[in-house]
Amino acid sequence: MRIVHLSDLHFGHHDDSVVQSMEAEITAQKPDLVVVSGDFTQIGSRAEFAKAREFLDTLPAPFMAVPGNHDVPERNLIRRFFNPYSCYRRYISRDLEPFVVRDGVALAGLKTSRRANWRGLNWADGAISQEQLEQLEARFAQVPPETVKVVVAHHPLLLPEGPMGKQQNRVRRADKALATFARIGVRLVLSGHFHMSYVRKHEHIGEVRVSEPVGPRESAAGHILVAQAASTTSTRLRGEPNAYNLIDIENDEITIRVREWGGGGWATREKAQEPA
Repeated sequence: MRIVHLSDLHFGHHDDSVVQSMEAEITAQKPDLVVVSGDFTQIGSRAEFAKAREFLDTLPAPFMAVPGNHDVPERNLIRRFFNPYSCYRRYISRDLEPFVVRDGVALAGLKTSRRANWRGLNWADGAISQEQLEQLEARFAQVPPETVKVVVAHHPLLLPEGPMGKQQNRVRRADKALATFARIGVRLVLSGHFHMSYVRKHEHIGEVRVSEPVGPRESAAGHILVAQAASTTSTRLRGEPNAYNLIDIENDEITIRVREWGGGGWATREKAQEPA
């Protein structure tokens, strides 16, 4: 199965030249599925969501998505608190936590965005509830044990190894979520939010090993890959170019390549570093 993993499109604060290149670029990769891990818009306006819908209509393959913190209205506080996902449901998908099973792969969406963060002043931070983890486990229990299990969320579960362009937090209850994922056999987590491309490897509860932050990445059995995507089309770059992840899942092997925008076209990042 081939997956194109996009994130942080930020329509309303997007690069038109990158957006215009995406239809041909994605078509050339011949994906079976496109995954978008949130932040379709900048301020969550109807006009921005309409632009995002126009983009989705150009995709050459089915898509699944989860909302990000920017997909909750920023300026319309009445809608933010009383109907925060009305535009998302109208223009993107009625399902905030989709579940897709095809070609021996099961993908479960996990909504980490919140209308408010009652434990701090930064409402951009995300959270995972115990109820969500229980529902996720019940969903994955329905598929055959040999199925490759993938979780899609907007907020990251692991920080990068190196410095960040902007200091941000992991999703709340990240460690509990990773422990649950390890127990039920999740192999891959796809996220965004940081506008950075990197992959980290979660070996088992209580131990984290770092996978290569750049280049082709391969997964052997027995651990979770946490794969972050940079912003695919936004002008809000944090020291990295626009990029997306190209993921191939074949039997029990997962390969992730980063495709980067170089100003005039897309290219695969070739350099790789061995895990520490």
